[in-house]
Amino acid sequence: MKWFTLLFWGLCQMIGISLQAQANMPEGVVYPDTLWSSTDSFYVASSTSRKVYTFPISVEDTINFGTYGYSRDNYFTIYTDLDSLKVRHVNFPARQLIKIPIASPWDTTICILRFQASTSNFTDAYMREAKGKVSFRIPPVYELANIILYLSDCSVKTENHSQEGAYVADVVAHFSGMKSHDLIKALNTQCADADRFWDYYYSFRENSLCFSIDVDNILQYDTPYKHIRNGPSNIFGGEFRNLLYLIQDFAIQSGFYTFYNAHLPYYQALEKRQAELLPVQQMWQWLEREFPYRRDAYGVVFSPLIEGSHSTQQLDYGPLSAPDFVECLMFINSSEFIDANPAYSEELKEGLHSGVVFTEIDHNYVNPASDEYRPEVKALIADKDFWATEDAQRHYGSESAIFNEYATHSLFCLYVEETYNEATAKKVIADRVRLMERRGFYRFAAFNTAFSSLRKANPSQTIYELYGRMIEEMHAIK
Repeated sequence: MKWFTLLFWGLCQMIGISLQAQANMPEGVVYPDTLWSSTDSFYVASSTSRKVYTFPISVEDTINFGTYGYSRDNYFTIYTDLDSLKVRHVNFPARQLIKIPIASPWDTTICILRFQASTSNFTDAYMREAKGKVSFRIPPVYELANIILYLSDCSVKTENHSQEGAYVADVVAHFSGMKSHDLIKALNTQCADADRFWDYYYSFRENSLCFSIDVDNILQYDTPYKHIRNGPSNIFGGEFRNLLYLIQDFAIQSGFYTFYNAHLPYYQALEKRQAELLPVQQMWQWLEREFPYRRDAYGVVFSPLIEGSHSTQQLDYGPLSAPDFVECLMFINSSEFIDANPAYSEELKEGLHSGVVFTEIDHNYVNPASDEYRPEVKALIADKDFWATEDAQRHYGSESAIFNEYATHSLFCLYVEETYNEATAKKVIADRVRLMERRGFYRFAAFNTAFSSLRKANPSQTIYELYGRMIEEMHAIK
């Protein structure tokens, strides 16, 4: 047997050398050794699955294997009858890829192990503390991002560019000298791209939440959030991280930290007022009575420098199919615009302002429900011009996007109808109908009436149980 062993290892050494050459891959992502097998198979096990996968060793094959979920403790075990190797996700929360040569006396292969990037780095302590809660925040670096955008053409192009108030005057007075900074020039260039303008804007604004800032105006990539929204750069952390050097210089040169600290009482007062006018816990409980989907925490993130351009993002931790923890972030405006009208009662202010955040929250329930009826939704909205103007379709181009806008806003009207007194509910719903028609969804009044009537005719059924029937009945609008 000694001669066979020597021959076997000699063959494996030659195969290993040719394998590395044939792979023609960057050295940094190729495992520096070869796993050996005396058979024609190898095996892969994952911490995210109970199944052990068997793969052939073949010179024609490159095996590409990835995680089914993500967490700090993910690992693969790759083994043969002779060797084994445990590969951990040491680059968490960013993606990780490693290519492992495997050789038998007959053939060779490359096994590529991929670890998905995680949008979050939620610790156990963070998840315990945040679970079941709603936060209202003007985070320092998020406000820095909005100030930077405000100085650029990006904010003006949103048409939600606040121009009134003492705070806006303070921002202009403190930062207007920074308009010639290279960062502002770079953003002006990026936002000149009409087709990708919104991608740049949202990616820059929302990925800023991944950073904190210290007293020396130094940015740190150390928050629980690691990647919130994709942008044209496709870099992990989006456009904000892509421009980090310039942002860091802007923060130092402008003395941002001093400005933010001086306005901290103002920010704290806005956070308190936002919580008073937005009963998110109540909305959350109402939605989870109507739908089977569950979320663990909500964060309302806002700035007094924006008057619209709202969005929502969901960050998961754990396996993709059943995450251990889900936090939903809503990026909205402040309550100042609603408080500016002295004729509004406190209840009417709450009802009107609630629409801002409710119609972001409920996308987390409406969108997955609509996905279960994708063919039916597509058939209903087949004539997109019937349902939405050309301008609306620029922002909501697919049948599902158009339908989900109708459904989320009708769901808000139903919530209002079932939560507030009749006089308040009528005012809020009339305001919502005008808003939707102004946005280009000119069948909203009919859609909303049909939605409300269906609920009244079936009070014992949840919206989720009525979903398929609701889509069918909307055909009558035509």
